[in-house]
Amino acid sequence: MLAAAVWACETSKTPTTIQRDTTAPTFRFTAPPKFPVDTQPIGGGLQFSYTATDNLTVDSVLLTFSGGFVATIDTGFAGTATSLTGSARVDSTRLSGSGGNVTIIGRSKDGAGNVSKPDTITIFLLNLQALSVTLTAPTPGTVASTGKFIPIGATAIQNSGGVRRVGWLLTAVSPTGANQVASQGDSSVVLVAPFPKTLSLPPDSLQVIGATGTFTLEAFAVDSANRRALSAPVTVTILSPLNDTTPPIVGVQMGTRVEKTDPVIVSATDPSGIADVGVIIFRDTLNGTVLDTTRVSLSGRKTGVSDTFPLGLTIPDDSLPVRIVVQGFACDSSSRHNCGTSGAVDTALVVAGRTSPLPLGGTIADAIYNTNRRELYLTNPTLGRVDVYNLATGSFVPSGILTGGPQPWGIALWPKDTLGGYDNNKVVVANSGGTELSVLDASSRLLLWRQDLPNFLIEKYSVINTGGVYRPQITVYDVSDRPQYVATVCRVTTGTSTCHADSIFAIYSTTPTVSSSSPFNGRATLRMERLVNPGSPPDTSKLFGHLFWEVWSSGQNVAGDTLRVELVRGLPYNQYQIVLTACAFRTVNIASFGLGDQTFVRNSGDFTHAFIGEGGHITTQFARVFNYSAKQPLIAGDGTNLSCEPVSGYPESGRFDRDFGASPGALVSDFISNTGIHVLSVATNFNGITNLVRADSIYYLDEGLRLKGTSAVGSSTPGMDMNYKHNFAPSGSCNPTCGGTANTANRMVFAASPDTSILAFDTYFFNQQKAIQIRDPIVGPLRVALDTATNTQYVFAITSRGLAVVTLPSIPNINPQAPPFRTRVSGAGRRRR
Repeated sequence: MLAAAVWACETSKTPTTIQRDTTAPTFRFTAPPKFPVDTQPIGGGLQFSYTATDNLTVDSVLLTFSGGFVATIDTGFAGTATSLTGSARVDSTRLSGSGGNVTIIGRSKDGAGNVSKPDTITIFLLNLQALSVTLTAPTPGTVASTGKFIPIGATAIQNSGGVRRVGWLLTAVSPTGANQVASQGDSSVVLVAPFPKTLSLPPDSLQVIGATGTFTLEAFAVDSANRRALSAPVTVTILSPLNDTTPPIVGVQMGTRVEKTDPVIVSATDPSGIADVGVIIFRDTLNGTVLDTTRVSLSGRKTGVSDTFPLGLTIPDDSLPVRIVVQGFACDSSSRHNCGTSGAVDTALVVAGRTSPLPLGGTIADAIYNTNRRELYLTNPTLGRVDVYNLATGSFVPSGILTGGPQPWGIALWPKDTLGGYDNNKVVVANSGGTELSVLDASSRLLLWRQDLPNFLIEKYSVINTGGVYRPQITVYDVSDRPQYVATVCRVTTGTSTCHADSIFAIYSTTPTVSSSSPFNGRATLRMERLVNPGSPPDTSKLFGHLFWEVWSSGQNVAGDTLRVELVRGLPYNQYQIVLTACAFRTVNIASFGLGDQTFVRNSGDFTHAFIGEGGHITTQFARVFNYSAKQPLIAGDGTNLSCEPVSGYPESGRFDRDFGASPGALVSDFISNTGIHVLSVATNFNGITNLVRADSIYYLDEGLRLKGTSAVGSSTPGMDMNYKHNFAPSGSCNPTCGGTANTANRMVFAASPDTSILAFDTYFFNQQKAIQIRDPIVGPLRVALDTATNTQYVFAITSRGLAVVTLPSIPNINPQAPPFRTRVSGAGRRRR
């Protein structure tokens, strides 16, 4: 009856149905303001605010990012709110490599699926590492005429990930719809990985077919993550060449600090076309000595040209820096052959060095020079290759060495004797992406063999009391075995300077992993491995590895943690050895046993010493350094076996391998007085008796790790190396010369300076001797090497634009023979207790 009554009631009115919500929500960006475009630094993330409303419920907000950052973010909301105000922030960790104009399109959606109209905002994300693109030609102010050609050039740079594509676009014409040029599309270069950091468009041009008006061009680029960037637009005006009586408009582009072979770009435009273009280089002033004049003749078919002229200066490096003034000139192709010069001139400082870009980009971790082949080998872990620079040709070998192993990091030469001789072809590379060293043949560019590295188990041997019953407890710490930096040393055949065939060793630090047992997570260790090809199947009797526990040892029967070390080589070696038994009763502080996560290792030029500096992130109060001498005894093997029974019923036995060449724990130096200072690089001289550490200053240590002095230099540029012939001590007698008997011009270290120069310091008096100006800041390794073919020393340094090669001038030492009076500073050079 109720149902019938209801039905009767409804039939007495107009029938209705449930109405679906068709009202769209709204969405609007509220901050930052849309005009002018807001600029935000990448470190603070990408930040903006918005509001969304709906008549019933705002369900979600969809944000689409394009341009300098590509992403889609869909955010849902719980509840029944009809109005939302949101503040959004894209964290800087998500923005790595992003930058430039980022366009954000926002929409909101309600519960019924209705979507708002989009709102758009553009934010300029400031990131010096972001993708950037420049339209290099035509230049602003370029004019054109019917039938002539406009040159087009574009260059893109992306230091993080590389450039995938670069090209140009015709973006506007005036009058609207006019057919001004012969091509309406774009031209581009598209690459496959690995992508270079810099990519330029090959020479291109565009024919003008319009009689009057304008057209606008832009360059574009796409990086490895498909982020897109646009250049500033350039508008070209079409003029008539009839009765042309004016000279071309000429401009000059050049850096303010240049190398002797750097390019000068001369741009010229004229409606009659350009017939000649050139450049004049003056010394010091516009009326100074003319150093060079270059001129090229052209067809006259292009109304705008942009030609590149190398400076081509022959001034020796030791006569630099020199100031130059550059003026461009051009003549048109009219019957009057009008000529003009650039309205403004460019002034630049010519500095030392010649820079070559890395063949495929990437980053350089370490480098070593082989004078026998006149080649510099540079590890490129980003691309998994070893780049090769040929000094004779002044260029990189395009193919490099592709067999360098996973993530090649440290690199060293193969010693032959302790006079500085090394194998012509063998190179040792530490593979931080694996657990091996790669031995390469530099002549064939092939792998000779991979030396598998052992797994070391660091153990704490304790005796515990459980209900009155004593028993041993072994706590095992598993640590990373992946090598990072490497040095090579050798022990000689008795009575000679020749390396014994079975006594060539690699000393290497490890790159830590977070998965290692605490307190070794994120910590490195220091080790040694005999370099030998074990054959196939491997002959394990040839293999020897050592963990340098000595540098942490507190001694025997001293309070601390009793140390036990096991060496394990898995299949196919199947080798297990206790190389430090608890019966040796060696104690350490396990908590401070590990090293910083970037521990540097360098060997002396005569292969008798190695110097190690704890760098990266460290957990101790100060960074530590270590010294190693291959002249000291190495006692290892079955003849060192010990046995004991620390606890009744629990016998213990194993080897007592020990290397007396490692710095004793009592000599590990705390030379840095300020906590939190990071070691950035280390260096050692030819005979290993002067050792340097680069941190907030340069610290000079002797063979016993005693601090002898410091030199003030910034810490933002870590590269440093000594004169190849340096064989002085940082202290001692001054008879006949201080610290040694050789030429004091060799008693110098060369250090990268934040002011874009290389500073030379005396390593005995610690004062600056010379500043060598270069073009770009040094951002990676710096190496000094002797090229025996020319008896010339060179500095090889990784800069922001590639490898800079500087011919070292002869630098007379300005210091007197006798040292000045010194005042002892309390606490300087104290040993760690």
